[in-house]
Amino acid sequence: MFKKRKATYCGFLMPLITTIVIILILILNTQKNIQENIIITNDEVNPKTELRFISSWGGVDPYSDTLSFVLNKFQEENKNIIIVNESLFGDEFLIKLQTDFASGNAPDVFGLFPGSVRDILIKSGKVAELTGLLKSDEKWYEGFYPNMWKYVTWNGKIYGLPFETIVECLFVNKDIFEKYNLKMPENFAQLKDVCKKLRSYGIVPIAFNAQPEGTYIYQNLIVAIGTKQEVESPLKDHKISQPYIKALDYLKELYKIGAFPDNYYTLTSKQRNDLFLSKKAAMIVQGSWFIPKCDPRTVDIYFFPRVKMNGKKQLIYGLGGGTFYMSTSCWKDAKKRSLAVKLLKYLTSEKTARIFVERTGLIPNIKITNPPKITNPLRAKAEGLIKDADVLISPPDHFIDRTIWDEVVTKNIPYVLNGRILPEQLWKNAVLAWEENIKKLGE
Repeated sequence: MFKKRKATYCGFLMPLITTIVIILILILNTQKNIQENIIITNDEVNPKTELRFISSWGGVDPYSDTLSFVLNKFQEENKNIIIVNESLFGDEFLIKLQTDFASGNAPDVFGLFPGSVRDILIKSGKVAELTGLLKSDEKWYEGFYPNMWKYVTWNGKIYGLPFETIVECLFVNKDIFEKYNLKMPENFAQLKDVCKKLRSYGIVPIAFNAQPEGTYIYQNLIVAIGTKQEVESPLKDHKISQPYIKALDYLKELYKIGAFPDNYYTLTSKQRNDLFLSKKAAMIVQGSWFIPKCDPRTVDIYFFPRVKMNGKKQLIYGLGGGTFYMSTSCWKDAKKRSLAVKLLKYLTSEKTARIFVERTGLIPNIKITNPPKITNPLRAKAEGLIKDADVLISPPDHFIDRTIWDEVVTKNIPYVLNGRILPEQLWKNAVLAWEENIKKLGE
């Protein structure tokens, strides 16, 4: 009797338990769906916005790590923004930047040194004008040193934010000079003499390559020869100014005495830099951005040797790749514009300038209250060169169509050095191609 009742009871209980379990599962699934819908709805209300950024501060560039650090800090403080950093080192940067703009895939914010590429982008309406934005925020505008606004102004309107000041000069491995009891060259004749002695000791005198960055020595020769007017306004009556031609003759003189690596025409920009940094080359012509790569205990910097015995101390000086812009396509997107403005203000803030100065020795065009103490003597000396210079001149490649500089001038320098092309012919070809580009842009 008891067993029968127990069986009856169990037969009744099991379906009931099954029903309760099914109901609980349905309730839990319903709650899960509601929660998922809430999450999806919230993501749709506050989605993260991507901002594409590109500059030449990528890869092995001395500023690359600090840029990444700053962009990461910006993201931490702005949870709704994702920065896609597409920065590249060296000559590849300009290729990608121009390709992106040409293909309609413009970056939102980008860093670019002054020059023909920047000017063409402004002329074609692809760079946002920032005059009103800057003037409406007096604190931001006044935070820049005013002498650099002229380099980012086009037809009276401001397009760029001048964050980084640069100089170019002669970097010397002073330990090599001390080992062989060599004096620092102050003029071209002394430079040739030092190069001959270094070559006799089996040392590469000057790290040089046939890439756009390798032309820094050629550009310094141009500046050492010409006046500010001749360098910064090079094209007149369908001809290039004489310093651009004469400088190739001086470059050829250095080549003939073995001043450059035997395989200079195959070297990448990194390999050229490494020749100097590894003490296989005694000298290199570089910019202030190269300072973080150098050991101040064994490296020193100087004015590039004068071509004339009593010539003026002329220094290449201007803005570098840390000059920031917003694309017009980003400006037209109201949401992206406000976020891009926030990024630009962060990149050019006193806080960011201090970070770059402390970590890299960058020369900022931003006013810093109680500036950090400069511990790197090379960085301090770079500022000293600016103060001691008789004439400050912008880099020559800022005044030549960049495509022509890269594809016609730079690529043909080896043929000038080995005598297959005369300097006059190189520049005749370059000017013809340049004017053809000007004509196409005007059509």
